[in-house]
Amino acid sequence: MWWKLAAGAVLGLIIGHFVAPGYALWIVVGIVAGYLVEAIQQRKKRREATPGQ
Repeated sequence: MWWKLAAGAVLGLIIGHFVAPGYALWIVVGIVAGYLVEAIQQRKKRREATPGQ
């Protein structure tokens, strides 16, 4: 999970270099996106692990 948050922060840093309003917002957006990717993957794993529901 931590590498997804870090990857999101790095992508946010890169995007923030080119797009307004700047680094801070895009880093936060990247971290949130990394968290959402992890949450969706965990939910998908749980559904596959419990067949018939």
